[in-house]
Amino acid sequence: MLAPIQHLLSKKRIILASGSPRRQELVKSLGLNAELCPSYFEETLNPYGFENFSKFIEATALGKAEEVYNRLKIGDNQEDLLVIAADTMVTMGSEIYGKPKDKTDAVRMLTNLSGNCNRVFTGVVLKHSKGVHKFTETADVYFGNLSKEQINAYVESGDPMDKAGAYGVQGAGGALISRIDGDYYCVMGLPLHRLCCELTNLFKTN
Repeated sequence: MLAPIQHLLSKKRIILASGSPRRQELVKSLGLNAELCPSYFEETLNPYGFENFSKFIEATALGKAEEVYNRLKIGDNQEDLLVIAADTMVTMGSEIYGKPKDKTDAVRMLTNLSGNCNRVFTGVVLKHSKGVHKFTETADVYFGNLSKEQINAYVESGDPMDKAGAYGVQGAGGALISRIDGDYYCVMGLPLHRLCCELTNLFKTN
């Protein structure tokens, strides 16, 4: 997918504004040698103060990208620096399902999601010397009907505790899901196809 611009990207220092090894693996699967650099951006934005969830998730990703870019550009050639930031949120109706506070909260979330459809938003920001590029991808995730025993067992595994919506599409969490309408990798936290398209369009015209 990135073959037409690989020679340009190979000259960039590519930074993933994240502490997620999962997202780093996804970026590396595209042939990009991305470094992890967690952002210090304080995620205190009010999601209900934005026009829609897409605007909110992009603003959060932008905050992460700009904090990392501004921190690293001091010692770097700005022309060679490309920062990729992403943020993912799970919603059902007007309610946002963030990371669970504790096991009880995880059980509550999964009980609500059981047998229903939730929508995942992943906002991505590309920050480079010529400006900022933002986009959001969405996917609808349909849960199967889960028993209390199944929910409790999944929560006790520890897997849901660091994930928005208290589930991960990869690993054991994938067994909770009956269907996904949209990009699987959007649910995983980084929509690869859209990322490749946006990078290609960006660097073919710059």
